[in-house]
Amino acid sequence: MKIKYSEKNKVSLLLRIVLPALIISTYSCEDFIDLTPLDRVDATTFYANADEVVIGVNGVYASQRNIFGGGSPYMIIETRSDNVAMIATEQAERIEHDTFEETPGNLNVLANWTQMYITINMANSVIKFGPEAAGDAELITRCVAEAKFMRALTYFQLVTLYGGVPLRLTPTTDFSNTVVARSDESAVYDQIRQDLNDAIVVLPEFYSGSSKSEKGRATKYAAITLLGKVELQAGNKTAAESAFRQVIGKYSLLTDYSSVWAAGNKNTAEAIYEVNFLPDNQTGFGLPTTLIPASEAARLGIKAGGASVLTEFPTQDMIDAFEVGDLRKDASIAFAVDNGQAYVSKFMDLNAATYGHNINWIVLRYADVLLSLAEAIGEGAEAYGFINEVRNRAGLPDIDAATPGTFMEKLMHERQVEFAFEMHRWNDLLRLPDQEVIDIMEADLLRERGKEYNITSDNLLYPIPLTEIEISKGVVTQNPGHEE
Repeated sequence: MKIKYSEKNKVSLLLRIVLPALIISTYSCEDFIDLTPLDRVDATTFYANADEVVIGVNGVYASQRNIFGGGSPYMIIETRSDNVAMIATEQAERIEHDTFEETPGNLNVLANWTQMYITINMANSVIKFGPEAAGDAELITRCVAEAKFMRALTYFQLVTLYGGVPLRLTPTTDFSNTVVARSDESAVYDQIRQDLNDAIVVLPEFYSGSSKSEKGRATKYAAITLLGKVELQAGNKTAAESAFRQVIGKYSLLTDYSSVWAAGNKNTAEAIYEVNFLPDNQTGFGLPTTLIPASEAARLGIKAGGASVLTEFPTQDMIDAFEVGDLRKDASIAFAVDNGQAYVSKFMDLNAATYGHNINWIVLRYADVLLSLAEAIGEGAEAYGFINEVRNRAGLPDIDAATPGTFMEKLMHERQVEFAFEMHRWNDLLRLPDQEVIDIMEADLLRERGKEYNITSDNLLYPIPLTEIEISKGVVTQNPGHEE
């Protein structure tokens, strides 16, 4: 059934896309991302000097919190995979993400799409208006490069979820230029590469720190790592290998896996890029509250509370994926004392209160570089060396070519347990042949829901939101298999 949107709803979407180009979040310069919004002003007149450009790019960083800290993106990325299941009594629109039955009118898909374009539009403002600002040219150039990194990251999320999408590369400043047709996937990937290569030339390898506490900003190695992931996702393994090799030795695995996501343990030797959350600034990480049963939150003394009904939880497939003795299992999954229900415990701050958990969202970390490089170079002693570096940290013995299974089966298994619940699994599956992904997910849903689902290659991309198509009067087209 086609869902029609009122003119009020269409205008609402336009406002959410347009206004971020007209306004930016203004921050104190006391600290970097851990800042409090003070005002909103017109972006076309705001970027007068370097300080204002810094404030503008801080707004883009802050906007990322709504992508990585919000429920809709996590729902449509993680529950899509065989890692996380949805309770059968959940809202129909949310269950659709788990069962591959979304319609173009799904409001969670629209919310995710909109938030990503808000972030892109804010980055576009910095990229366009920043170079015109007066003052410290080096600082301004760096801020523009940071914005390009974040634009690339967001477009990478969009292209893997929706395929070819509208490439909006300039800020939308009025209602007359909101309609942009979809570009094909190759053009989106080319733009991502261009943004990242531009950023790589400018961004510093590391931040030494300053009175403005710049630790946590995008770096050269964050851009190189993301470029490697982009090339790997696009099937360009040689280019991916070249990127990942540049990062080897620049970071290191933490000794204890459970400390990777430990509360307050931020920007560590393993972290390459994180989205910052800070309860003291009323911007704590809120997602864990929806993943922890209320009974467990009460038992553990977590003042932030938990979910009265746990709607998202680990699948049995995910639980069974951990080998005996794998230290990552207890660091990722717990079982409620009152009813034995499995829940995601990986992102848990026992001291979390009103303003959320003191945990950053780690987008890129060194274990990903090691396993991605292994995938890029293919089976061999060197690749197994990288895999075993990750396995040994988890308390597991080495594997090699003689270990049962194909190389990709072993590699994908390692990625699933290493990055459990970290929004990597769906992209990982998409690098497999379509039929293999379909077989994995149909088997998972049969075990999870007790019925057969008919998944097709068309279901591997989300529908373009109906509102986007209607606003464009058909200029923006729908993905195959999702037409009304």
